[in-house]
Amino acid sequence: MITTKENINFVGARALFDPYYIPPKLLHRKMEEKYLFSIINDCLIDDYSMNILYQGAEGIGKKVIINKVLRDLINKNYSYNDIYKIHIDCKEKSQDEVIIYILTTILKTLNLKIDINLMINSNIHQLWNILKLTLKKMDGKIFIIMNNTENQNLKLIKKILILGKELKINTISTRNQVLMPQNFEIKSCYDLKKKLNHFSYNQLFDILKQRSSLSFLHQIDTEVIEYITDIIFDNYIPIPGKGIEILKDLFPSLQKKQSINYNQLIQICETHFESFLIFSEYNMLSFLSEEDLLTMLFLDNLANYFMSKSSLFYINLKILKEIYFISCETIGYNKNLKEFSQLIKKFENLGIINLSKKNLLVNKENHLYNLPSMNSYFISISPLKLKAMIDAIFEKNHIINLNN
Repeated sequence: MITTKENINFVGARALFDPYYIPPKLLHRKMEEKYLFSIINDCLIDDYSMNILYQGAEGIGKKVIINKVLRDLINKNYSYNDIYKIHIDCKEKSQDEVIIYILTTILKTLNLKIDINLMINSNIHQLWNILKLTLKKMDGKIFIIMNNTENQNLKLIKKILILGKELKINTISTRNQVLMPQNFEIKSCYDLKKKLNHFSYNQLFDILKQRSSLSFLHQIDTEVIEYITDIIFDNYIPIPGKGIEILKDLFPSLQKKQSINYNQLIQICETHFESFLIFSEYNMLSFLSEEDLLTMLFLDNLANYFMSKSSLFYINLKILKEIYFISCETIGYNKNLKEFSQLIKKFENLGIINLSKKNLLVNKENHLYNLPSMNSYFISISPLKLKAMIDAIFEKNHIINLNN
């Protein structure tokens, strides 16, 4: 369900699609933000330089912390208006391309012109000498921000770090994986190395909720954000980047205020996670074909439940028990709570249903969250697919019975 509550924090598509977008507030990174601000501020005041390295999984928020701190330093102190920021994405770039990019950025800043053919036809050694000369001409505080350095030539990165020390240039590098012991030589070139920790369920939910609030004028259904958070925790590592990618895919529908249904959301999630379902569809069919009638009816009723409530993403244990009872009554089977518990456990092991991490949240105003019967579950297979597989098996069994 989507409400039309006015959103005073609205930014628009930029909040999702701009890789350099900075939210008005960095949630759950206050300590890291204050620490980096203090370090860089001291560098600027005392006129010394540092080589800083931020490590962590791709999408964990390394760039946004760096960009926000540099922006806040400039905004809060007008004497820092002579700060020059050179951003370079090192991903899939050769050594020549990295040097040329830095060089052309500096030339634009200095309003100097150089024959592009001269740069293209120069070798690494010549390019490096041109870069050193142009950097020496810059009058101000220079920050070279190198993102995605994990696949770049280590010798080049090391040369830039050493050059930074020589010319009092600050460098900030981001790396999407932790440095291995064999890279000890380059590790010693960094004055500060920080590794960003993963987020808890509650923290990740807050961040994705904030991004959706910034991206859309209307309020997005909380269960959509909870489901995305749960899926990330079950299939990936808890980082905002993956959730933002999913919200990008949902953007056209959400922008038009269309309700997101289970099948649509699961289909999108399947494209982002290789291990979205433990069993392949073929193996799922094999599993279902060997199950008894009660299990099949239970799953059929479960699929029907979610298909009839298209905007609902969760089901609690109490309703699961009701579906089990209905399935038992349909075939005149005696209800057995122990068997019900075993059935739920089996579905959890198969990845058909999952216990939501939001059950761990403590809601002091509503003690129902502490009751096991109110625990929320979600399914990680499209109800339409599950229904189609069950119908196919029922049809196959019906034909076999007729032939017999």
